[in-house]
Amino acid sequence: MQTIKQLSVLAILLGTAASATSSLANEAGTLRVAIHSDIASLNPGVNRDANSDMVLAHVVEGLVGFGDDLTVKPMLADSWTTNDDATVYEFKLRDGVKFHDGKPLTAEDVVWNFNRYLEPATTFQCVGRYDGQVGPKLAKIEAVDAGTVRFSFDAPAPNFLITLATIQCTPWILSRSSVDENGAFAKPVGTGPFAFDTQQSGRFLDLVRFKDYAALPGKPDGYVGNKTANLERVRFMVVPDASTRSNGLQSGEIDVIDEVEPSVIESLRTSKMTVDIQPTPAWMTLQLQTTAPALSDPKMRRAIAHAIDLTQLSAALGGGLYTPNPSVLAKDTYYYDNSAAAWPAYDVELARKLAGEAGYKGEEISVLVANRQNRVQVATIIQAMLSQAGIKIRLDVRDWATQLDQYRAGKYELAVFAYSARLDPLLSYQSYIGDKKAEPTRMWDDARATELLAKVSTLRQPEERKKVFSELNAEMGKQVPILGLFNIPSVTALSPGVKDFAGWQGGTNRFWGVTKVAD
Repeated sequence: MQTIKQLSVLAILLGTAASATSSLANEAGTLRVAIHSDIASLNPGVNRDANSDMVLAHVVEGLVGFGDDLTVKPMLADSWTTNDDATVYEFKLRDGVKFHDGKPLTAEDVVWNFNRYLEPATTFQCVGRYDGQVGPKLAKIEAVDAGTVRFSFDAPAPNFLITLATIQCTPWILSRSSVDENGAFAKPVGTGPFAFDTQQSGRFLDLVRFKDYAALPGKPDGYVGNKTANLERVRFMVVPDASTRSNGLQSGEIDVIDEVEPSVIESLRTSKMTVDIQPTPAWMTLQLQTTAPALSDPKMRRAIAHAIDLTQLSAALGGGLYTPNPSVLAKDTYYYDNSAAAWPAYDVELARKLAGEAGYKGEEISVLVANRQNRVQVATIIQAMLSQAGIKIRLDVRDWATQLDQYRAGKYELAVFAYSARLDPLLSYQSYIGDKKAEPTRMWDDARATELLAKVSTLRQPEERKKVFSELNAEMGKQVPILGLFNIPSVTALSPGVKDFAGWQGGTNRFWGVTKVAD
């Protein structure tokens, strides 16, 4: 009966919408992708989450992007130059690129976008990376001519390209028709292979193929390369329940699901589904709110870290998929240097001792967690481990939107929280370090951390950057403003008719180049 009920939910989700395009059946031109929740926002970089970034990456594009090899490559830019001290960058734009409204891409459009992102009213989440809060300040953006745009900084900015290429709150280039006459955001009008079509909150969001898309030659390559759309439509369906998603894939009501639970991988493969598994730097963490009275003493935070056996936690989640890692620096990357050794090792007795020294007397501490099966499982295991050290934990299970709101307001004590893949450590530290009063999402408000972040932002050579990243990691291990649990692979299951899909280290699914054969 449970399966019948779950499939009934799917039938509702796939039901006839109030548009002529919503009856999809199982046609080859439409790909139905299940996502856990509504995207947080259609406005790029504003109230964003990983779902928003993934969906919008099909609609809008940046000047540059990360390729499969994690180097920065051209996208809307054809090429770029920089002066010797990396204070001035000039980008030549590609010819023939059009927005979804038919207007050609010009340098003035790029200037308009960056000025908009820098406006406080836009509330761009990563504005600090450009206004001088984190690293050099972007002092001037100007159109040299119709096809050339110049960025000038008040200090050397050798990592500007990395910041531009980030897959989280990317400064994507929108058409000015994305806002209304009052400057309020209306909808995303980009240059990508798909255009935004319709959205029904809590049900689905539809993208349609952009027939005038100006594709690069060659093959797909990370977030750059040839991004030609073969599908007429991609429908992102909101299906929160993991079992419903899995059953819907096997019944043919869904074509793609992500965040596949380890326990169902083999059964999906037995059912002839394709399961794509890609290691990524995405990071499951336990956030520790340093301003919460129960956690203000670093000894208490270290006690919590000592009480959690990361190896046992990862093994308990199953499938051998998860790599224990307390460090921002992901294993098997250039910048990893066994930095995890700088973190508090599993030691229950030491955890008890430190908690006592911090003045802990058995008070209950809450763990905020989204009501997703895998995250609740992580929180439950952590609760049991902390109890062994005499630390009492209460689970506070909320829907994802509520957790996101509380995260942005800094209103929690502990929280199980996943960060999508940052493809350079600088992007990670920029997300965690900062003034909590100005930006409550910052985990680590510390003068020494801020100093080291400013230093590494000015370094260009990998070996020099590695030294500072290691120093940051060691200091983070002492203060424990956040505890990494494990790196998260991207696990995506696809119906047999879905062809030419490829995962990548960025962890976000890409559906340009994908085809679908009707059953």
